[in-house]
Amino acid sequence: MNVPWITEQQVRERVSILDAIESVTRSITREVDGTARNIPKTMTTWEPASSAHALGAYDEGAGLVAFKTWVNTPAGASALMTLFDATTGTPRAVLEAGALGALRTAAVSGLATRLMSAPDASEFALIGSGRQALGQVAAVCAVRPITRVRVWSRSENSRTGFAATVRENLGIDAVAAPTLAEAVDGAPIVTLITRATEPFLPRGLLSPGTHLNAVGAILPSNAEFDPALLADADLAVVDSIANARRSSRELTEYYGEDWTPVKTLGDLLTGAVVRPLHPVLTIFKGLGMGLADLAVAATVLESTNREGVLA
Repeated sequence: MNVPWITEQQVRERVSILDAIESVTRSITREVDGTARNIPKTMTTWEPASSAHALGAYDEGAGLVAFKTWVNTPAGASALMTLFDATTGTPRAVLEAGALGALRTAAVSGLATRLMSAPDASEFALIGSGRQALGQVAAVCAVRPITRVRVWSRSENSRTGFAATVRENLGIDAVAAPTLAEAVDGAPIVTLITRATEPFLPRGLLSPGTHLNAVGAILPSNAEFDPALLADADLAVVDSIANARRSSRELTEYYGEDWTPVKTLGDLLTGAVVRPLHPVLTIFKGLGMGLADLAVAATVLESTNREGVLA
């Protein structure tokens, strides 16, 4: 069986962040009408600081079924996605999925920011400067008129270097903030993209009207913000309720068994829930879902087929 292999470089070349946001939007809309479904995420962890994950999805509109598996260890990480034809069951392609996963995570943050933040927001605070950070900046800048980015991470060298990377790669003014408090003070949009194991963003630090994307802590033992922060949220949204209940320490500690207040991106896309006109705080907690991975992979596959790369 000759199954096409799509590399990380091909993924980067064939999908823009705006393409990814639009593809994720379409797939989540189909999830709401019942023609697309997530296959729940499963995972395990072991020492030292290692984890293995698997998730998937079915999307009738794309005609695809997808499964993604990945492993993170202190020595490195790798991810693969397999696409199958939803009608015939035959494999369509295997994708190296590291870049794809980062693009998916950024696209979902971009969609949440589009739906939940102030439309005229022009400043943005990014907390974290790891390998997914630049994609997060690109996603927010794709949906809001951002003119200045504030960067904070624990290492002064890292935050200073990353601010320079933003300026060089995205052409946007970026500054390294000396403290977390100075980074988020007055910022209308804040994104957390860290591997923190304990909450570092306390209640009371964010300014009124802030939209918070919390997308770094995806293990049940990890957390980025104090769960008490949810008491201030006029709107709390996740990508997948099932995955959030399984893996979000912040939401589980705050909501316990009653998750009635928690909404989904699908609720916002269909108008079942709307952003308050003048919210004190809106929070998006992203844990990852197979449907978003499938959406971006389908766009990659369409592009490569169109250009004859897989012929």
